[in-house]
Amino acid sequence: MRRILRWILWLALIAAAGAALALAWLLRGPPLSGDRARDLERIVVEAVSGDGSTKNCVLAVSRGDRAFEWSGAAGVARARDHRAMTADAPIFIASVTKLYTATIVMMLAEEGALGLDEPMAKYLPKDLIRGIDVFGGRTYSDEITIRQLLSHRSGIPDYYDEKASDGKSLFDLLRENPERTWTVDDAITRARELKPRFAPGARTSYSDTNYLLLGKVIEAVTGHPLHLVFESRIFGPLGLEHTWLIGGPKRGFAGFDEPADVFDGDLDITRIRYSPSYWADGGIVSTANDMIVFLRALNEGRLVRRKTLEQMHDWRPWRFPMQYGLGTMLFRLPGLAAAAVGLPPLWGHSGSTGSFLYYSPADDLYVAGTIDQTESKATPFWLIRSALKVMRSE
Repeated sequence: MRRILRWILWLALIAAAGAALALAWLLRGPPLSGDRARDLERIVVEAVSGDGSTKNCVLAVSRGDRAFEWSGAAGVARARDHRAMTADAPIFIASVTKLYTATIVMMLAEEGALGLDEPMAKYLPKDLIRGIDVFGGRTYSDEITIRQLLSHRSGIPDYYDEKASDGKSLFDLLRENPERTWTVDDAITRARELKPRFAPGARTSYSDTNYLLLGKVIEAVTGHPLHLVFESRIFGPLGLEHTWLIGGPKRGFAGFDEPADVFDGDLDITRIRYSPSYWADGGIVSTANDMIVFLRALNEGRLVRRKTLEQMHDWRPWRFPMQYGLGTMLFRLPGLAAAAVGLPPLWGHSGSTGSFLYYSPADDLYVAGTIDQTESKATPFWLIRSALKVMRSE
């Protein structure tokens, strides 16, 4: 029996090694020339010249000690006038916004303005949250905590991706009618019409609705509109001159008056990204370089204390190889696969538009950018892996 078990284990290890090597081959990058800037530029160009689905790409990398910083871009930022993509072009960062929202919540928690284990009902109107989480015949709307919203462990359904009784998600409706205005309250109302997933705290399930509610909590606690809170606590203090929240005043964009185009396959979905429903969950516009400035400040303890950041890194299983903490994502492959692929643990956040913002502790490297394409989920990690490979070269 022991011999049989050993053979089964041996075969499983061989299969895992084979899968890791296959993944490494799929994620292979262009050959290196020894010139880091040139090699990084080639990576970005290859991302756009691949299968044609990626119309533009921007990538920024920065060592923790700032000894090397680089950003570059390729493709077309705006189709209507064939404007070239540049490294300082504004981009929709989509759900990377959640990392910023979570940071504000943790700031307020440090100040004692709110408690992570207090119910959201303490801060939000009853009419807003009534019936938003009824599971197994029991109403949990008054029990869901701020921590559970941050960690996607509330059980509240996702207003954006989940299909309602009409068989369509909100994203489907936005695609069909990009001119229709969906407010934050409209989105929360739609979530109330969907089926909750589980009782609060039972497991992790990503829901944009959680972060709309957190945005409402921030406004209730501070007494200010969300865009002003972002401005006063993050954008202004960090000098993020090219970062703003949709619905708030735009900031300087080095000649660009609008963010770069975004695509869902071949469909240009740029117009729908202006919907007011993209808010605390996914409404920030920024640049790759500004994103790195933010993550560096968060990682270095200049926004919240290091112990607070440790709380944000309370990662729980989510969708392999991703785990979720309090507004932070962790990408982590098993040891064998990580070694074969060349991707160590990364923490930060991804967005549905192909946006990404991550830090590699093993390499002490920040990486940010976008491919402005919703259907190429692996490409951002191919970019990150390729960038790490370049930065490890002599």
